[in-house]
Amino acid sequence: MEEGTLLYIYDYEFEKGAPKNKYFLFLKVINERQLIVSLPSSIEYFPTDTVINHGCIDLPQAQQTTYCFKAKNIIDSRTNFSFPLDTYLHGCWLKDDIDETLFFQSYPIQGIHYEIEGVLNEDELIAVIQCFKQSSSVKRRIKKLL
Repeated sequence: MEEGTLLYIYDYEFEKGAPKNKYFLFLKVINERQLIVSLPSSIEYFPTDTVINHGCIDLPQAQQTTYCFKAKNIIDSRTNFSFPLDTYLHGCWLKDDIDETLFFQSYPIQGIHYEIEGVLNEDELIAVIQCFKQSSSVKRRIKKLL
C-alpha cells in the first residue's frame, strides 16, 4: 500500500470497543511490512479558544498536535476526495505497530471490507509528516520512524 493511502474500512475492529466504519490513513511504510497509521476522526479535542485552520495545529501548552483537513478541501486531486466534515489526525493516536500482512488478512477484499478513497497529494502528505515530526507531543520513536 502506498504511503498516504486513505482507506475506508467497514466494521474496523478497535482494540477496545465495538467495531464501526472508520477511515484509516497509511502515513509511512517501514521495513516493507510495518506501518505507521492514523485513524482520522471528526471529533474535536481542542481548548475552546483554538483557531482551527487546515493544516498543522500545534498546542504545546496542551501537549497536543493535530493535523486538520477542512471539510470539502480536496486532498486527492486524482479522485477529488474530500472529507465531508472537518477531520483530524491526532498525534497521540498515531500507531506504529500495524503489520501490513496481518492487516490485510483481517480486511482482505476491496469493495467488501474496505474502499480506497484516494492517496493524499504529495504536498499534503509532506505537511502531515512534518507536522508530527516537529511536534513535542508525538512519541520520539514515531518521529524517528517518520
